[in-house]
Amino acid sequence: MGNGTARPRAGTDDERFQKIKEEEARFRREQLAKDIEHAGIFARYRSVTFAAIEARGLPENPSIRENYAIVKDYAAHLAENIHEGVGLIFAGGCGTMKTTLAVAVLRQHIEAGGRGLILPMCSLIDHLYTLRTLNREEWARFEERIRRTPLLIIDDLGGENTDQSWVLAKVDSILTDRYNRQRPTIITTNLTQKELLGTYSGRLMDRLKSTSRLLVFRGSSERGVLA
Repeated sequence: MGNGTARPRAGTDDERFQKIKEEEARFRREQLAKDIEHAGIFARYRSVTFAAIEARGLPENPSIRENYAIVKDYAAHLAENIHEGVGLIFAGGCGTMKTTLAVAVLRQHIEAGGRGLILPMCSLIDHLYTLRTLNREEWARFEERIRRTPLLIIDDLGGENTDQSWVLAKVDSILTDRYNRQRPTIITTNLTQKELLGTYSGRLMDRLKSTSRLLVFRGSSERGVLA
């Protein structure tokens, strides 16, 4: 009866609210996926997080277990470490989870709304060389992003062609600029400390060591067991 105006069904507002929540969650997932890819985390490492690593189980390798605890503590204080320009250097043989742990740190940073970038060293140099030849404006923007991104991960330092002098000069320039701007860099490398000093300038390595904690990963490759 009444004035003839239909009353909404019970639960309609709840259903609309639930639909809005689902749409917002879908949008956040899609945006996170875009941010992850924009940061250079592609299919191979897309699902890497600290939670996923722990769910799968750490290998028995003592150095990996010890370093994992250190890296997770670094990530727990990531905002402070980024503000103070504190980085990490992961040195050791292939397949010892160096890249996986670096990605886990970057993934946590992105999920918290931060910006960062991971670049394999050989791809970084190749991209810079190609862009400089084809599109100098895009090259300048790309290099500026490398220099200014709050958290940079250089994967496989030493994997580039270091026989070309311009390559060593470019590595020195980028890392020195980040050092001066107090922006942290996480580096993974298969080179030993002696090999790093024999490849890159002593000044550069001294600056990296003064602002980054060196973690050495020992043991044989875990590939085939780890993602």
